[in-house]
Amino acid sequence: MNPNDFLKDGERLDDLCLDGRYIISHKDKYCFTSDSVMLANMVSANSKSKIVDLCTGGGIISLLIGLKTNCKEIIGVEIQSDMADMAMRSVKMNDLDSKIKIYNHDVRDITAIIPKGYADIVVCNPPYYKVNSGEVREKENIAIARHEIALTLDELVQNTSKILKFGGIFYLVHKAERMAEVIATLTKYNLIPKNIYTISTNNSDIADTFIVISKLGANHGVIVKNIKHD
Repeated sequence: MNPNDFLKDGERLDDLCLDGRYIISHKDKYCFTSDSVMLANMVSANSKSKIVDLCTGGGIISLLIGLKTNCKEIIGVEIQSDMADMAMRSVKMNDLDSKIKIYNHDVRDITAIIPKGYADIVVCNPPYYKVNSGEVREKENIAIARHEIALTLDELVQNTSKILKFGGIFYLVHKAERMAEVIATLTKYNLIPKNIYTISTNNSDIADTFIVISKLGANHGVIVKNIKHD
């Protein structure tokens, strides 16, 4: 079937640069950024790995992991029905139905659809900004993706700790300005940071975002590296 047959009004196909694979996006809705791509590329999985992608949006992280690894399965969870619908169609368009399932569900009630201790890996590109961190000017669907309107950092980490098996890995990308808060919250729920990658552009020495890889129930001890990108 032609990929264009999967599109609805206002939607477009964005090239994933992977053997002619595409993702469905919408001109007036939240579109994926390089943060999601970098995060997905960090994930190490094997044929037994059960992965949960929280705040999946249009499904970019689920799609990239599904295409680049031989993981057993991926469950993407997205609270906004229109974004979940786009993700579902992107999965079908790329013939990944047997590996990736998308659920339109609230992460705060995650154990209603995913059993406790189920996942080997959880990955998330969450809303970066607190609701009270400034005026929210975006359209509602974009605001929910960018601001903690429907999910706070604490709620995200708490529910991640519920569905991860002991020794499971949590991959998270966030703003560098909130690093101390993120690390404190992870530790609160026994998700111990093991690797931190600060990310800055090639023309700056100041990190804008960071990726933290945590392990449920691990001993303390962290390796910190810096990544520069265009």
